[in-house]
Amino acid sequence: PKAQIIEAIIQKATELGVHCVVPLLSERTTTRLDDESAAAKREKWQMTAVEAIKQCGNPWLPRIETPITPELLLARGETFELALVASLQGDGRHPREHFQAFLSRQARLPTSICIWVGPEGDFTPEEISAIKAAGALPISLGPLVLRSETAAVYCLSVLNYELQSPNG
Repeated sequence: PKAQIIEAIIQKATELGVHCVVPLLSERTTTRLDDESAAAKREKWQMTAVEAIKQCGNPWLPRIETPITPELLLARGETFELALVASLQGDGRHPREHFQAFLSRQARLPTSICIWVGPEGDFTPEEISAIKAAGALPISLGPLVLRSETAAVYCLSVLNYELQSPNG
């Protein structure tokens, strides 16, 4: 997202307790950065996170990464106990269903979670396919089409709610 929007996402993500934010340069992302600009932005975004932890009392500073393409992020081969991708493609389930299924299988809540939120207009079908092929489960954010910053805060709020469940 554009400058003020990504800063707001980072601020809210920090307030909601994330450990890492990875800005994605997907095919439908309108903002493009060269390496020097990307590094400078990352430094600015890290300061946004610092200010947010001061405000909310978060005990840790999340890592803010330099923007990367979904392909390069997937190539890193990181694994998470639960990976979710917000999608407009119609096959998403309510996030709670994935949490309940994990809890049923593992008798506990996941300790590492990745949530993919796409740009305005969603990820391309090819990007969604690659993300799913890497193990991410599609989730629906309801019947309305949300702006990317709203989708990010929605997802993090749902994650916080589910992780604070007394059933876990």
